[in-house]
Amino acid sequence: MDDPLLERTRRLLTDYLMFCAREPDEPEPLPRSVEAALLRSVAEQFQEQHHFFFSSFYGYKGNRVLLMTQMADAVLSDSEGFNWGRLVMLLAFAGTIVSQEQINVLLDCQLIVDLLCDRILGQHRSWLEAHGGWDGFYHFFSSHLPLDFWRSLLIKTFLYWVFATAMLFIWKRL
Repeated sequence: MDDPLLERTRRLLTDYLMFCAREPDEPEPLPRSVEAALLRSVAEQFQEQHHFFFSSFYGYKGNRVLLMTQMADAVLSDSEGFNWGRLVMLLAFAGTIVSQEQINVLLDCQLIVDLLCDRILGQHRSWLEAHGGWDGFYHFFSSHLPLDFWRSLLIKTFLYWVFATAMLFIWKRL
């Protein structure tokens, strides 16, 4: 029996976790959808805003699936307070614990995708459907994101340009 919401959720979570789990020297894979691109951006902003919390989990060497189960239990247990922010926090956490530590990362990514699909759709399917599913996610964050997103992109581009110009100048002087 087809379940479009489950399939879309699985694709989105797989895209995001594989993006986070890639080797450091591996190029960024293109996102599979507009919501996948948006999730990457929103999760990155969330990780930057809460760097102190997330930094302690980079390169996590313990049982990632068990840790993710505990975090999902904590975040998803309050059905009254579930919202897009909690969902992004949970997904950003999943992305954090699969980054930088490559042992069993592909298996762990698949197990975490299965866990999150089961928990999110099992406990909060009606909320997700009532808020437009992943289209609702896109509309919610794309309408709240542009100014900060574009400002950040502009600053990063400018700094990259300054750095590249300085390196070129130094290289020509040698």
